[in-house]
Amino acid sequence: MWGKTKISLLLGLAVLSGIIVSCDREPGRMYAGEFTIDNVLFGYGPYYAIGFSFELGTELKTSDSPPPDITVHAKTDAQGNVSGAYLDTPNVAESYALAGDFNTATEAKDFFDNLLQVGTYTWTLFADNISEHQVYVFKTREDNYVKFRIKNLVLDNRDDSAYAEVTIEWRIQPDGSTTFSQ
Repeated sequence: MWGKTKISLLLGLAVLSGIIVSCDREPGRMYAGEFTIDNVLFGYGPYYAIGFSFELGTELKTSDSPPPDITVHAKTDAQGNVSGAYLDTPNVAESYALAGDFNTATEAKDFFDNLLQVGTYTWTLFADNISEHQVYVFKTREDNYVKFRIKNLVLDNRDDSAYAEVTIEWRIQPDGSTTFSQ
């Protein structure tokens, strides 16, 4: 009899712990993850691309309202060849800050994982000359902070046009504070 009581008590504590831990989070909302976006245009005028909303944790069309927080664009040289890429945002405020630029994925991942506080950075309207192993801090139009690292970057000439594709690991701090939770 005492064994069943212990099991019931432990089960009740586990459920209560789960409820308490999840109370500060909105149900169904993503706070971290990974996504891949590119600069391919869709539609027949007006054209649109697919970007990503950190606030909603999902891909959005650039024609959506609200629009995505982040989109990628290819840069070309004078001959029309892909020479790089940059990240853009519809935010009118400077939203990007390069927090670190690393030589290896391991260094970038370690820095990303241990970046727990938004520091003093130089903020810009877009992230220019992006490359793999960079870590950024981003401020959303809702004044929430996001940290993200560029895991993969593909630059190519496809179908006679410049192509850029970026894979990003991210984590948002949804309460507007400058401290990232683990």
